[in-house]
Amino acid sequence: MPKRGFTLVEFIIYFALLGIVITAVVSFMLGFIQARSKTLIVAEVEQNARFVLNRVLWSTRQAVSINSASSTFDSDNGRLGLTTVATSTSPTVFDLNSGTVRIKEGTSAIAPLTTPEVTVTKLRFTRDSLSAGVETVTAVIGLKYNTTNSPDLTFNYATTATSTAVIRHQSP
Repeated sequence: MPKRGFTLVEFIIYFALLGIVITAVVSFMLGFIQARSKTLIVAEVEQNARFVLNRVLWSTRQAVSINSASSTFDSDNGRLGLTTVATSTSPTVFDLNSGTVRIKEGTSAIAPLTTPEVTVTKLRFTRDSLSAGVETVTAVIGLKYNTTNSPDLTFNYATTATSTAVIRHQSP
């Protein structure tokens, strides 16, 4: 009766093939996890940029005028003050403080518009006057992912977004 079992050479070949398969699977999974992390970082920064710009532009469009006394134009640490129709939201002020864009409407408390996962590096407002006294505000925001919350991440992402709004409710 012949001997049953595996030889040492068969075991070595089996474990070598098993090692190659496991290495390939682990490498694929690590690449997938890294790509997912990059996608989440880009999405977080882009969503914050869109949200802040949309909120600033919406408020500008609803404003009666720009409050020059509470605004700082053409500075990377800008501030925008808007006079609104509703007394409960007038003035509406946007500013940059410690890497966070904030809003204050009327007598309400200051509220952050950006998440802790991002740092705002630039908030610049530019004021322009068009014909017939029509005023516009151009907002520029620069953001980057805040790697202090996740120091093990090697992927950094930053973006700059710009948009312009016209004050639609001009004071008479």
